[in-house]
Amino acid sequence: MYPNSPNIRMHLLTLEMVPNTMGVMTYLFKSKKEVIGINFSITSREYYESKRSDIRIDIAVKVQNIVYDNAKYVDIGQVIYKIERTYQVGQFIDLYLKRTSIKLGEIIDYT
Repeated sequence: MYPNSPNIRMHLLTLEMVPNTMGVMTYLFKSKKEVIGINFSITSREYYESKRSDIRIDIAVKVQNIVYDNAKYVDIGQVIYKIERTYQVGQFIDLYLKRTSIKLGEIIDYT
């Protein structure tokens, strides 16, 4: 199934920006899907590419294509990451993640 041992458990999140009662834009929880993937190191080329494009990549994770649902956020250990870039490699998809400042308590209806 996996080329290496799965070593990271995460939740793919679908969030939507909506105004709260005060009119401030906040995140609304839509859906969550638990998946298991492989945490891997980015290459030096990918690192320099991310620096050049001003997109800092904190984590890279590989999951199977069939489990990825085009989510834009990931919860790993109660830390929210934004999926900055994806790259399909055969039956797998590489997700390049950037840590966000979103706190779990700030997401409306997140369970």
